Order: sequence, then C-alpha cells, then structure tokens
Amino acid sequence: MSIQSVLTNLVLRWQFKRGSRGPLNVAAARHKVDQLARRYPPPPASVRHTPVPADPARGLCPAEWLSVAAPKRTVLYFHGGGYFFCSLATHRPTCAYLARTAEARVLSVDYRMAPEHTCPAAVDDVLAWWKALLTDGTKPEDVVFAGDSAGGGLALATLVAARDAGLPLPAGAVLFSPWCDLSCSGDTMQTQAKADVMFNPHLLPEAAALYLAGRPATDPLASPLFADLQGLPPLMIHASRHEILLADSTRLHDRASVQGVRSELHLKSRMPHVWPTMLMLPEARRTLADCGRWIAQRTEAARPGARPLS
Repeated sequence: MSIQSVLTNLVLRWQFKRGSRGPLNVAAARHKVDQLARRYPPPPASVRHTPVPADPARGLCPAEWLSVAAPKRTVLYFHGGGYFFCSLATHRPTCAYLARTAEARVLSVDYRMAPEHTCPAAVDDVLAWWKALLTDGTKPEDVVFAGDSAGGGLALATLVAARDAGLPLPAGAVLFSPWCDLSCSGDTMQTQAKADVMFNPHLLPEAAALYLAGRPATDPLASPLFADLQGLPPLMIHASRHEILLADSTRLHDRASVQGVRSELHLKSRMPHVWPTMLMLPEARRTLADCGRWIAQRTEAARPGARPLS
C-alpha cells in the first residue's frame, strides 16, 4: 500500500466521512465536488477533449469525447456519484487516462440525475447514446462500457436494457466498485462500516430513495444485481476489501459466473471506494493500465474471426 493511499485514506476519513454524518445534502455535495473539479488540470496534449452538446431531436444528453490521436476502440464511460452528484468535469482526468491506456476514444455521458430526474432517466439517456453510436457506425465489438460506483451499476443496467431491447452488446464492461443493489442489502454495509474511509452507511439508502422515487429497490433497471445476467459480455470488476459496497461486487461476480457470464473480480485491501479513479494513487494508475490492456484484449477477441481468449 503506497504512502499516497495512506494519506488519501486519512484525508477522506477526516474530510469526507466525518463531514457526512448528518442527512444527505444534495446541494452541498454537488458544490464540494464542483469546487474540487475546478482545480483539475486540463487533459494532456496527447488527449483531445471535445464537448458534445445535447441533441434533443435524437434524445441525446450532453457528453464529451476524450480521445487519443488514432483511437483503436471506444469506451462508453458513466461517472459515479450516487445518481445525484458528480459530472463530466469530476471524471475527466480518469477518462483521459483511460483513453491513453486503452488507446481509445472515451465518450463520457452527462446523464440526468436525481432528485430532478429519477429512475430510469439515467438508463434511458445512456441507452440513447448506445443506440446513437451504433446508428453512426460504431461496431459493438470495438466498444467496452465502463463506470464507477453508481456509474458502474448504470453500465450494468444498460447492458441488461440493451439485451432486452434486442440491441447488439459491447465487447465487455469495466466496473469500479459498482453500486448495483439500491436495496443496500449487502452484509458489508454493516461489517465494513468502520473500515470504509468514505461512507457512513445511512447515506446510501438516502441516495437510493432520491433516485428510486418510490420504484422498488429490486427493480433490475435500478439494481441490476437482481437482473437476469445471462447473455451479457465479460465483466472486469474492481473493488476494495474495506468498503461498504464490497458485497455488491462479490455478489455480482458470483451471480454473473453462475449465469454463464465471464467475470473477473479484483480486490485490494485498505483502499477507498472507487480508488482506480484517484489518479494521484500509484495503485490507480497501475489498475487503469491493466484495464487498458483488458479493454484492448476484449475488443480484439470480439472481432469477427478472432481467436477466443482462454
């Protein structure tokens, strides 16, 4: 465990977890991450940043491309934030880094969020972008979905929705600490409550209630852990052994494997929630490099005539 991770854990526990002991405050959470994102440097010169405005005629929400000069594949990325905060700006550094490690163009989607827009608005927005990419000629075998926390759950829910709609599926999905059970029924919600440096357990049910707005918490569009996973593409899942959402990742991996979905589960100890998105950590940079290689392997293996991966 790096010294950067040790210091990050201390800062998160003091500033983030300690500061969120009370009821969920949407405005305060949005303000805090927006202020932080303003300090981020722009993407490196090797990555082209192209904002994409909303296109109401096609049902498309705003998005942005982060692309290397000669991309070999596409990543469709969905930011986390409990379905109520974070943005394109907060996850731009992660998307830019992933673009380089995967030799890809990354489309980061600014999906609608709660409480203004409730489930299934986010799924509808992401599915609309997937349809648009396919219509515009992007080959599904050249694409991998990716997302962190709520965005990881959203990636999984979109796979389920696309399959059920009869749409082609991407070559795989990379999920960082996916929040895929909005009923918050995993045992680690309690067993890892003290060890988790970011979250107090009461906050997740409050965030879930904003997004669900009365919809059952086990609805597969909100909680894809409870969906039929058969026929989905391979999954690469990363999580911390010491976060309250650990059980979402372990149960997803187990359920996917039982239902015939190829799944890899990568766990690290004493790391914060969605640590692969924290680029100041050497562990995050190494993991994103591993993800880039996996994305390249999955897209190459999915192409017609390719030899299947062992």
